[in-house]
Amino acid sequence: MNQNVKHLFIINPKSFWKKTKQNQIVVRIHEFFREKEDPEYEIFVSRFPRDAAGFIPLFAKTLPEGTTLRVYAVGGDGILFDCLNGIVGLENAELAAVPYGYTNNFIQGFSKSERFLFRVLNRQYGAPAIPMDIMRCGKIYGLNYCVTGIEAEAVYYAEELRGRMERGHAPSQWLGRRLYTQFYYLGALAAFSDKKLLQQHYEVEVDGERYVGSYQGFSIFNSPYYGGNLHPVKNAMPNDGILDMLTIRNWGFLKTVSAFPLYTKGFYKMFPRNFTLRQGKKISIRSEDTLRLSIDGEIFYESELDVEILPAAIKFVDVTKHGYKGVRP
Repeated sequence: MNQNVKHLFIINPKSFWKKTKQNQIVVRIHEFFREKEDPEYEIFVSRFPRDAAGFIPLFAKTLPEGTTLRVYAVGGDGILFDCLNGIVGLENAELAAVPYGYTNNFIQGFSKSERFLFRVLNRQYGAPAIPMDIMRCGKIYGLNYCVTGIEAEAVYYAEELRGRMERGHAPSQWLGRRLYTQFYYLGALAAFSDKKLLQQHYEVEVDGERYVGSYQGFSIFNSPYYGGNLHPVKNAMPNDGILDMLTIRNWGFLKTVSAFPLYTKGFYKMFPRNFTLRQGKKISIRSEDTLRLSIDGEIFYESELDVEILPAAIKFVDVTKHGYKGVRP
C-alpha cells in the first residue's frame, strides 16, 4: 500500500440500530491502525444527511500535496451517496464501501461469495482502486440509479415507512431493516392514488432524440440494483460508459399488483406496451409539474432533470478477486 495515503472513515450512526455495534467498528479501526507504522487515519461520525459531502472536501484541503485520500463509507447507501458527492472533483480520492446498511445496493454487483470481504478492514486497506462510472444528475452525483414518477413515489413511501419503524424500539428497527422490499411494493400501489402523477406530461431527450407524451415515470440506471436485490435492467453496468433508461407508461392498477414484482426482477420485456428501454450518455427530462426524484435512495425535488454519464470518474476500492459482475444469471 502506498505510504502517502490518508484513510478517512465516515460512519453513519443510523446504520447501527445498537450503539454498541457502532462502537465495535470504531474499536476495530483503532486496533487495526495501532499495529501500523505512522498510522494515517481519521474517523468522522456523520451528524445529518449531506454532512460528509461537505466535510470531505474541507478535510482534503488539510492534506499535504500528493496525498491519496481513501474514504471509507461505513454504513449503507445513504452514507455511500454522501461520500461519493464529497470526493467528486478531488484529484487523489478513492471511495470504499464498508456495508452495514439495509440494502447496500452497489456491492450487490460483486460476487455473492466475496461480498463479506468489504467488511474486512485488512482487505480494504490494501486493495486496489478501480475506475467506475457515475451519473451526474443536475448538481448531484449517483452510483446506482435516478428515478422519477411512480418509482420515486415508491422509494419515498418505502423510506417513510422504514423511517417510522427506525424511530421505534429495537424490534421495530430490526423489522424495518428487513421489510424494505415489501415497503417498496406498497409504495408503488399507493402511488396509484395520484391520478395526476400517472398521466404526467413530459418532454424527454436521449442523446438528442426527443420524445413527448404522458408517462408514469422514468428509471435511469448506472448499475443494476436498488432496494437490495431488485434489478429491473439486468445489463446495466457501472463501467460501460452508458446509461440505461426504462420509460413507464399505461401501467394499470391490476397489472401493477400482478406484474410489478416481475418488472423489478428484470422481466420488463414481458410487457412491451408498458416499458421501453433506451440507452444513451445524456438524458434530459422536462415537465410542467415538479419532479420528485430518487437518486440512490435520496429524495430531491427539481423543476427539470439533466442526467449525464461520467465514464471512469471515480476510483472504487475493489476487495474482490473477480471484480464487478453485475446481475448473475
